[in-house]
Amino acid sequence: MNKLSIDFLYLDLSCCERCQSADEILDEVLVELRQELRVIDHLTVKKIRIGNREDEEKYGLKRSPTIRLNGRDLEEIVSGKLVISDNYCGPCSVVCGEETNCRTFEYDGETSENIPKEMLREGILMVLDQFKGSCCDGNCGCG
Repeated sequence: MNKLSIDFLYLDLSCCERCQSADEILDEVLVELRQELRVIDHLTVKKIRIGNREDEEKYGLKRSPTIRLNGRDLEEIVSGKLVISDNYCGPCSVVCGEETNCRTFEYDGETSENIPKEMLREGILMVLDQFKGSCCDGNCGCG
């Protein structure tokens, strides 16, 4: 069975612009890729709020926001290596009650505080590419 499991780990959706942006971009990309998602049998999207240190350890969060596809970090899938960078995030510092750094993303030679939409799109397509041709007898147009 071809499965795609997406985990979106975040600190705060009420005031952190990075987390809000990642949430919106994830939803947008899933809508845009609905045709391509036909190659999978089962899609699971979990949006997981990390509320304390125990949650960080349980889910292995290094920096928020994080998107994992079938258990692998988006950046690792797209770039072939995982290098987590970050910088100060005022809204999350307020929520956490201590100075907090949130994740930055390296994509296409640029650094961004928000997950680049094209990076997420590329990562999902790379995962889906593994399933092409295995979902049917080849007559559905998937691969």
